Amino acid sequence: MSDPRDPYEVLGVPRTASTKQIRAAFIERARNSHPDIVGRRGLDTMRALNEAWDTLKDEERRAAWHAANGGAAANATQGGDGSTARSERKDSRRPFWFGAHGPAPGRPSGPVLDFGIFEGWSIGEVARVDRGYLMWLRDRPEGAAIRTEISRLVDPTAEEPSDLRQNRRR
Repeated sequence: MSDPRDPYEVLGVPRTASTKQIRAAFIERARNSHPDIVGRRGLDTMRALNEAWDTLKDEERRAAWHAANGGAAANATQGGDGSTARSERKDSRRPFWFGAHGPAPGRPSGPVLDFGIFEGWSIGEVARVDRGYLMWLRDRPEGAAIRTEISRLVDPTAEEPSDLRQNRRR
């Protein structure tokens, strides 16, 4: 877009809105103006919505926007739910999608992931929300260390893979 717009105005939320409220406003407006639904006339609106969401979903970008546009960030140190901002907890060298699913839902079981979109979640919590992710992770090099636990969660009745049995005998 050629002119920088106020992301709060684009999403229709107050500057004191929590990240949760901002996300809800983004989803609601995106549903009503997505080009797949309204056609080409929704392209500019979706671009503005995506840009606003991109600015406000990340605490560091949000604080930078506030600094550049004269005002203190309303929720720079706390998420809308009172939790510590994700930007304070994560390594700035990590990709932005690490931990993208937010805080774990609770009742952890099994190893905790320290990478990917479910960073900070146990594999048991991931299994309750997105079993397909575990099936994908099981076959990836990143999941090699927890492959057995993932296999037990995804298919508890399956026999242990032969390559794992052979590795144990050595």
